[in-house]
Amino acid sequence: MASSVMTEAILIIASIVVATSIAGVVMSQVGTFESTFTATSEAQKNEMLTKLKVIHVMRNTTASPPTLEIWTKNIGIDPITAPTSIDVYFGESGAAQRITYSASGGEDTWKFQSIPTIIQKMDTFQIKITDTQLAAGKTYVIRVSAPNGVYSDYVLST
Repeated sequence: MASSVMTEAILIIASIVVATSIAGVVMSQVGTFESTFTATSEAQKNEMLTKLKVIHVMRNTTASPPTLEIWTKNIGIDPITAPTSIDVYFGESGAAQRITYSASGGEDTWKFQSIPTIIQKMDTFQIKITDTQLAAGKTYVIRVSAPNGVYSDYVLST
């Protein structure tokens, strides 16, 4: 009888140890899942609160070399904190390519008219693309994309 009580006590203790181990593993996985879910939710929130709109594009033939001047407005709630991380795509319809940023400008690059440190809600900023191949009678596509992937397109016929 004493041995059956002892066996029961050992089995109860072993069950508690196993249950505690399983609970520890489950809780750590729940923490991992929760942090992944939180990061994903924050990224989606950031995308939902960001919105750009290309409001005007002009081909400036008086500039030397000719430039394309693009006015874009941040109509979202979140500011754009890294303006130089904006991506600009430009080219003929169906053949647009990413144009690299250069603070000094240059052929096939884009730059800000004046570099903003942060683009707040309702701020308008001007981008200049230098391209000596701008031709009259063609259709061009411009895409301005925020660092988080939210973008605005504009179609220009020269």
